[in-house]
Amino acid sequence: MLNSSYLIRKMTKQDLDEVMIIEIESFTMPWSRESYEAELENQYASYLVCDYAGEVAAYAGMWSVYEEAHITNVAVGKEFRCQGMGRNLMLEEEKLARAKKAERILLEVRPSNSAALAMYQGLGFIPTSIRKQYYSNNQEDALIMTKYLDKV
Repeated sequence: MLNSSYLIRKMTKQDLDEVMIIEIESFTMPWSRESYEAELENQYASYLVCDYAGEVAAYAGMWSVYEEAHITNVAVGKEFRCQGMGRNLMLEEEKLARAKKAERILLEVRPSNSAALAMYQGLGFIPTSIRKQYYSNNQEDALIMTKYLDKV
């Protein structure tokens, strides 16, 4: 997908240095580089980046297994936030989920992450469950949100 200022494309190993910078600045419990390397080899995973003038500005990942897609992570570099990149990455992941015949997309989000909650709700995700004490760093619950995909 091409926007006037950025391109959404598949994540590659060459992107991982920049992905890790965004990962560390975005999450209190960041994934390791090795985790991303493994995900790039995972046949069920789809990882995308938002490439802004050759720089990774944002990324998103998803697993698709049978009728379910699961968003693993979405992050936008600090200087690129509030420009629609996260939303556009989510829309591209949704297209991939539909192409793989997923019936729903799930994700976990911190209830305290109001920006992410607003984005997900704006994309049609609804709260469907809670995972108690999901986040080990502070025992915060995770809100499970689901988007049911219409069959086309």
